[in-house]
Amino acid sequence: MKKYLLAGLLVWLPLAITIWVLSWLLGALDGVFDTIVATTQAVLPEGARAGLERLRHIPGIGVVVMVLVLVLTGVFAANIFGQWWLRQWDQILGRIPIVRSIYNSVKQVSDTLFSS
Repeated sequence: MKKYLLAGLLVWLPLAITIWVLSWLLGALDGVFDTIVATTQAVLPEGARAGLERLRHIPGIGVVVMVLVLVLTGVFAANIFGQWWLRQWDQILGRIPIVRSIYNSVKQVSDTLFSS
């Protein structure tokens, strides 16, 4: 009985944790989008506010916005001006003592993971 219980746990636990993490991530991204919408509504005209309010209640819109931001950032980083700007940004962050160690470590890990 114990063997079957552990086998069932080994099947369902990774799936449950994956669903939980994805659900948390979706909620976090929707929360970021919700915060952005809430802060920008004060400066927008009344017609645009109503449209943003409808978008605010669409589940998963934060993921769509995040993918769009990542694609636009990738387009920016792929050209010469974007590469120059990113080098300047790396130099600025490299001069801040505590930020330098964290940023360089994370950048090294991400460069290693995403390198071809």
